[in-house]
Amino acid sequence: MIPDDLPIFPKITENPQISVTFEDGTLVEGATVHRGDVLLVHGIGFSPKANQGGFPLPVPPGVPNGLYALYGAFPAHWKPSEGADPSTRTHPHDRMAWVMPEGTLDSIPAGAIDMRRSIARQEQRMNADGSFTARIVVDPPETTPGDNWGVYVYPGAGSINAAEEFYIPLNYSPEPGANTPAPPQPDLLLDADLAFRFAEITKGGVNAKNGATKLDAHRMAFTRDAAAENGDGVRKYKGTVITTARFTLAEVAVADPWLIPQPDGSYLITGLISRSYNVGTDEMVRVPLGLITAAQAADQVRG
Repeated sequence: MIPDDLPIFPKITENPQISVTFEDGTLVEGATVHRGDVLLVHGIGFSPKANQGGFPLPVPPGVPNGLYALYGAFPAHWKPSEGADPSTRTHPHDRMAWVMPEGTLDSIPAGAIDMRRSIARQEQRMNADGSFTARIVVDPPETTPGDNWGVYVYPGAGSINAAEEFYIPLNYSPEPGANTPAPPQPDLLLDADLAFRFAEITKGGVNAKNGATKLDAHRMAFTRDAAAENGDGVRKYKGTVITTARFTLAEVAVADPWLIPQPDGSYLITGLISRSYNVGTDEMVRVPLGLITAAQAADQVRG
């Protein structure tokens, strides 16, 4: 970790403030949100030059790290400036906004080791005057590190800056709301032990979305997409599973498996998979993934 107050970094003067509204501008005070709701986090008074220390990657030292904005549930003791362990702020990076001043994204390594590609999906811009409006979707993980629901804002990439740590309480209901997508269904079960082991070894993660879900530490489930089928016997499913290494040095996605029936009662599995080890969902191609035997089908093919 690189201290943010090194003498070589510029002295920062800022008076940051945030407010949170729904997309129509309505303030969130007293509201209860549901999965799928959209929130706008408005910031003023931030310094685009702040937070130049922290982790040496992915943002190089001396480049402003910006800040994170997310909706989730942390414990009471969560602030980096108070020494809270990073585990108290565990949250999927693809479900948060990373607010960056101009130039920060371009400084992140690309090329053979491409960290920039995945971070660009989270990036939202901080204006030159230190203002921003970050759009976040209420989509908490299945397990949260705490039970204090609300909007959290804090410095990105390991920087420590107490002035930029905010918590705005906002109630959450797990019941479906007007914007809640249909829950994923365990219609197709596939082994993913290799993905989980890779994530554990590399201190990365396995994230399921868009119709996929994690059943346990070994298996993933996908939702039947009958509307996409055309009567040729191929069973189509939807969902995306993304396996990453720490700092997104590797990012491999598997999505939308199909089951192609074989004469002996088995199924050939095909799926979309990343064209390279670090492109995620940006570049995918459909390839064979394996075989479900007739004996296995009763357990794995449920819908």
